Amino acid sequence: MLHLRLIWNRISIVRARYKRQLKIFLGILAVYWIYGTFYKEVDYVFINENTNKKCIIPNLDVRDKSIEKFFVQLDPIKCEQSTDFVFIDHKGFLQINHSAISDSGYKDVSCAYSIVKRVGDFDVKKEAAEVGFEKSTYVGADFILVNCKNDGGRVIYEKLHHTIDYKSRLQQYKLLDESMEHLNVYVFGMDSLSRLAAERTIPITLRYIEENLKGYIMKGYTKVGANTFPNLVSLMTGKICFSKELPPYAEHLDPYPFLWKNFSNSGYATMFAEDLPDMGTFSYWKGFKEQPSMHYMRPFYLALDKFGLPNTRRALLALENSNINIGSTSALCVKNTPKHKFYMNYYKQFIEFYGRKRKFSLGWLNELTHEYDNLVQLADRDFMLFFKWMKDSGKLDNSVLIVMSDHGIMQRSVKNTLGGRTENRMPLFAIVVPPHIKAKYPHIPQNLRKNTKRLTTVYDAHETLVDILESDFLRSQTVLNENEKLPRGISFFREIPEKRSCDDAAIPGDYCVCNSYDQMDVGSTESKDVAQFLVSYINQVLSKQGDKCAKLHISAIKDFFFVKSNLQRHREREEFSLRNIFGFDPEVKKFLSVFETVPGHALFEATVSTNEKGSYDVIGRVNRVNRYGNQSWCIEDKFAKPLCYCS
Repeated sequence: MLHLRLIWNRISIVRARYKRQLKIFLGILAVYWIYGTFYKEVDYVFINENTNKKCIIPNLDVRDKSIEKFFVQLDPIKCEQSTDFVFIDHKGFLQINHSAISDSGYKDVSCAYSIVKRVGDFDVKKEAAEVGFEKSTYVGADFILVNCKNDGGRVIYEKLHHTIDYKSRLQQYKLLDESMEHLNVYVFGMDSLSRLAAERTIPITLRYIEENLKGYIMKGYTKVGANTFPNLVSLMTGKICFSKELPPYAEHLDPYPFLWKNFSNSGYATMFAEDLPDMGTFSYWKGFKEQPSMHYMRPFYLALDKFGLPNTRRALLALENSNINIGSTSALCVKNTPKHKFYMNYYKQFIEFYGRKRKFSLGWLNELTHEYDNLVQLADRDFMLFFKWMKDSGKLDNSVLIVMSDHGIMQRSVKNTLGGRTENRMPLFAIVVPPHIKAKYPHIPQNLRKNTKRLTTVYDAHETLVDILESDFLRSQTVLNENEKLPRGISFFREIPEKRSCDDAAIPGDYCVCNSYDQMDVGSTESKDVAQFLVSYINQVLSKQGDKCAKLHISAIKDFFFVKSNLQRHREREEFSLRNIFGFDPEVKKFLSVFETVPGHALFEATVSTNEKGSYDVIGRVNRVNRYGNQSWCIEDKFAKPLCYCS
C-alpha cells in the first residue's frame, strides 16, 4: 500500500510540474484533430448528366492558371559517381568490368552471383549457393545479386542486376518471327499523367513522338475508371471492370482473359514491367499465382527492399518534388542509377535480346508520377533517348509503340481545381505506327488523324491491339453505320464517329468531360468584344514578324457560342469539410468565336475564357479554318503562317 502511495505522489508531482506543457500538447493535438477532420482536402464530386449527347471535346489550356502554380522546375537527378564492377553485355552475358575494378585501387577482387527467384507475387528468395565467375558467363535467370570482395574478404561491391533470360524461353516456347504484317507491340505506360501534364513536364518526349516518329496523340482520350486497375484491366481484356462481364475474383487474377495470353499463344515473347511493388496495379488486387508473362519485373523491385539494398528514402520525394534536395544524392537513385533507368534498361534488354522474334510488352512507371506532379520531368530526356534508340536501331520498323497513362494527377489539391478536374479524366495516349503500314493501308493514317479529335478510351486501344494481334489491317476500312448502336470499343485504325457520346463509349458520368455549345447572338456586345480581343491577339503574334504581315481587321463574325461544361458538382456526395463550405470555384466563362478578317478573308476559330482582369485568355491556339494558300509566302514560322497575310 505504501508503495502505491509513493507512486501516486510521484505522478502528482510530475503532473503539477508539467501541467502547462501538457495543456499545450493537448491543445496542439486538438487543433490538429479539428483541422484534419473539418478542414481537410476532400475529393470534389462532379458528374456529367448529358452522357447521351454528341461529345464536344474540351479545348484545354496547357497554361491553365489554376494548375500552373503547382508545377516547379527541378534540378537534375544526382546519383553516386561510381562505376559498376560488373555489367550485362548486349548478348545477355554477365561480365566483369576490369577497368572499373582497376580504377578502384582494390587488389585480387573476386566476384560471385546468386540467382533471385520469385516466390508468389509478394516475396522473393535468393539461391543459397553463390557462383563465382571470372570470365563472361550466361546466367539462366532475369535477376541476379552480385557481390565482389577484396583480398581480405570484405564485400566492396553489392548490387542487384537484371537481364533477360531469352535462351531458356527460346527452348521452352515456339516463338515466331516478326514481319511487316506481324508487328511487335511496345506499351510504355506512366501512372497519373494527363495529356496536358505531359506537355508541361515531358515536352521533349512528346515533340519527338509527334515530329520524329510521326505519332498521333489522342486529345479526346478519357479514362473509364477511377484508378489504374480498372483502366488497365479494360485495356488488357476489353471488358468493363467490376461488372458481370468481369467480376472481381476473391483470389488471384490468373483467370482474367488478359491479352498477353493471346499474344503468347501467337508466338510472341511477352513482358510486364512495373516499379513500386507496394502499390502494383495487379498485386494491389491479390496479384498473380503464376507469373503472368514470360518476363516479369516485380521480383526485381521486391528484392531491392528485401535484401537491404538502398531502395528507401521515399519520404524525401515530397521535398524533391518541390526542388528541395537533402543530401548529396537523390532519393530517386539506387547508388549510381536513377530508378526509372532499371525499368527502361530491362525494357531495352527485352527488345534487344529477342531480336527478330515477335514481342509484346507492357511497362508501367509509378514512382515518378503516382503521388507527385513534377518528378517525371527529370526523365524527359531519358524517355526521348529511349524512343530515339528504338527508331535509330530499327526496332520500330515492324512495331507499334503506345505511350500512355491511366488518368491524370490524383493529388486532391490539383484535381479539385477548375482545370484539374478535367485533366484528371483525360490521360495521355499516343500511338506510333510503322511507315510501311501507313503506306499500304492509307485509311489507317487518315483515321488516326481524325481520331485524335474524337472521344476515345481504353476499349478502343484494346480493339487496336486485337487488330495487331490478328494482323488484320483491312477490317478497319469498313465505315460504321452511325444510325445503328455503336460498339463500345472501336479500333483507332477505324474512323470513330464524331457523334459518339459517353454512353456509346461506356464512359460513366463521373468521368465524362464532354462539353456542349449554346448558340449566342453574333451581334451581341460579348461577341464583338471576344472577336476584337482575338484579332488584337493575332496582330500581337504577327508583330514578331516585323512589317511582313498586314494588320488584320474584323470583316464579319460568323458564329458565337457559349461553351458549357456538363460536369456538375454534387456536394451531397462529398465527405464533409469546411473547405466545401468556404471554398469556391472562380467564375470562369468560355466562348467559341468564328470570325473573318481582312485583308485575305481568313476564317478563324478560337476558344477564350474570362479572367479576373475582366478580359480574356486564349485557350490553345487560334485555328485557321479555311485554306491560306500562298497568302503567307513571306514568312517561315509554321505557327504564324496560318495567321499571316503578307503585305
